[in-house]
Amino acid sequence: MRSAEQWVAHLLTVTILFGGVDMVVEKSSALPLDGAIQVSEKKNASGMAPARPVGEAKMGEELYNASCIVCHGPRATGGIGPRLANNPVLSNDQAFWKIVYEGRHVMPPLKGVITEEQMTDIRTWLQTLR
Repeated sequence: MRSAEQWVAHLLTVTILFGGVDMVVEKSSALPLDGAIQVSEKKNASGMAPARPVGEAKMGEELYNASCIVCHGPRATGGIGPRLANNPVLSNDQAFWKIVYEGRHVMPPLKGVITEEQMTDIRTWLQTLR
């Protein structure tokens, strides 16, 4: 018999895999003809542009509603998973990506399940919430 945590992890994984498929196709068709991914023009303290793609909040909201809402609730207000709206982890790059890639508590690791660009879109949208 599966535990509640296993069911939640399974449900989240299935939702991400099947709920986000349309988003992947839609997003990839919007790439420039040369296939390049846009990166931020903002420079960090060392004068280097960040390596991560720039997030799109509208796409992030759609991806969130297709996958993350199951555990993190409407508008990221919390549920099975913690409240993500205005959560300090969103501004901690290292902690954020560690949780996304490795999972935490009942949240499964998402590395290889969704793209970094999709997760950046979701994070960008989450950062607009207060």
